[in-house]
Amino acid sequence: MTRRHGEVRSAAGLNPLGHVAWGYRDRSEFLARAAEYIADGLARNQRILYACDASSAALRNELDEMGFAEAVRTGQIAVTPVAEHYRFVPGTDVVDAEATVADGVAAMNYVVGAGCSGCRAVVDGAVLVRTPEQRAAFARLEYLVDQKMAVLPFAALCAYNLTLLGDAAKELMCLHPMVNTGAVGFRIYAGQGIDFALAGELDAAVHAAFSTALQWIWPLAAGDEVVIDARALDFVTHPQLVALDRLAAADGRQVVLRTDRRMVARLAKLLGLTNLRVEAPDLADVG
Repeated sequence: MTRRHGEVRSAAGLNPLGHVAWGYRDRSEFLARAAEYIADGLARNQRILYACDASSAALRNELDEMGFAEAVRTGQIAVTPVAEHYRFVPGTDVVDAEATVADGVAAMNYVVGAGCSGCRAVVDGAVLVRTPEQRAAFARLEYLVDQKMAVLPFAALCAYNLTLLGDAAKELMCLHPMVNTGAVGFRIYAGQGIDFALAGELDAAVHAAFSTALQWIWPLAAGDEVVIDARALDFVTHPQLVALDRLAAADGRQVVLRTDRRMVARLAKLLGLTNLRVEAPDLADVG
């Protein structure tokens, strides 16, 4: 089943589950989007986690102002300072992606067993991704957790403070099937039977973010063939195809790029790519 993806102007209505990245500059904008997302989750009997860079008391006050005091009191919304939400590589401030995802899946199984329909998180972890090393680890986390979200009743709104992170936020926001309008022009996300999907537009303006994110998640793709569903990719230029080809060649693998756009097949052929193959049922006659 194709996952919902694309640019959105609101965090409301992304049901039953939706993994969305939201870049913001004004805290009030984040709080408005968080309230929309939380309200939808409560209406669907989902357990909510609210984790930001603040004390538990401050987070409860924010939720109270949103009108969710009763849900906090009954435990349907849990609050935690964001640094306490994640597991870290011992002795560092770098997220341990695998351990954090394992904890999340265990928590989801627990709340579903207790009668909830699923889990929904609102997390602002910008303070944990200020260095390239931190972002590389967080990219692994986003990739791995999105794989789980593709098949489990688990969703999240991942907020990124653009005032704090600047353009570096694009390296992580792109690893979501949904983003707020204008945040980043392309998305990399999970799907069943593939290593990942590509959607949106890949051009010079986003090439640096694409190249960085791709290198971070590339080792997580398993097998000799890396299968990419690019049917929702509206535009791509040659540097992105070359980047995929070079990554595959470096570790002796092949990229299988699935698309229904003849231009992509022609471009790949003109470039003479050795480790990238375009695959589509109606492109056999491309010359």
